[in-house]
Amino acid sequence: MEQPLPCIPLPYRLLLLYIEPVFALNGSILCLFQPELFLHAFSPKLKYSHDSQLVFDQLAATYLLFAFNQAVVLRVAKDLRVWKAIVLGILLCDTVHLWAGWKVMGTEVFVRPWLWRIEDWVAISSLVIPMAMRAAFLREVGIEKGEGKAANGKVKALGRDK
Repeated sequence: MEQPLPCIPLPYRLLLLYIEPVFALNGSILCLFQPELFLHAFSPKLKYSHDSQLVFDQLAATYLLFAFNQAVVLRVAKDLRVWKAIVLGILLCDTVHLWAGWKVMGTEVFVRPWLWRIEDWVAISSLVIPMAMRAAFLREVGIEKGEGKAANGKVKALGRDK
């Protein structure tokens, strides 16, 4: 049974439909064309090898899929369950990204933000802040129950009358 899409609050729409797709597209481009920079952003200890480019190309494909799912699929989906499934999938992915960062940094550094490089601050903040928003979205924080209705009675799916 379809779960009609309620009015999605602006902060969620900005993050899920605009900001994150751009970031994912940027990550894809970096993996394809500047893998050294991409790798350094997550760990200065690791050295890029052209022999591993296949892995970066595959990661680029994954980021491109995220960008597409958020920029296109969420815009055409009119069922809240589809939105939640995509958001949950990205939250799971981000959890693994955070865990991988923890492994590379080591617990001694990870739990002491004052020891982080600027790249660590950017990488971890760009994971943790959206993760918190995704968790809130999945719990429907700020989302009206049932279909969002405009004053004129029309359904407001993405914050606009349809």
